[in-house]
Amino acid sequence: MKINHTDYMEASAFRIETARRLHRIERYSAAIYFAGVSIECLLRSFIVRADPQFDQRHDLRALCKKAQLEDFIRPEDRRQADAWLGDVWTRWKNNYRFASADRIRTEFRRLGHNRGIKGDFLKENSRIAVESAYQLRTLGERRCRSKTN
Repeated sequence: MKINHTDYMEASAFRIETARRLHRIERYSAAIYFAGVSIECLLRSFIVRADPQFDQRHDLRALCKKAQLEDFIRPEDRRQADAWLGDVWTRWKNNYRFASADRIRTEFRRLGHNRGIKGDFLKENSRIAVESAYQLRTLGERRCRSKTN
C-alpha cells in the first residue's frame, strides 16, 4: 500500500488523539509511544510531499533532516518547535512498543528523566511527550495546510 502525505497527516492526527486518550486513562508508556508515532507521521508527511518514493526506518533524527522542517516552520516558531521536538525525541524510541511500563521507568531513570519530578515521573514524562507532540503536530499541520500543493 502506498502512503501519501495526506495519509501520513491524517495518521498523525489519529495517533496524537490516541496518545491523549491513553494519557487520560493512565496508560503512560503507550501514550509516550503514540506521541512519538504522531511526530514520525508528521515528519513523513513533509518528506513524502516532496519525495513520494520515500520509505525509511523509524529514526526521528534522520526523518527530521529529510523533512527539511525549515521549509514548513516559520523562523519565529523554530525555537519552540525545536523544544517540542526535543521533548518528544528524548522520550520516544520505536522499540518502546515492546517494553512494559516498568521497563520504560527503568530506562527513564537511567536517562535521568526522573530528576526533579515529584510523584509519578512516568506520568509527567507522558504529559510532556503528549503535549509537546500535540503542539508540534498542530503547528506542522497548520503550516502544511498553508503551503500550496
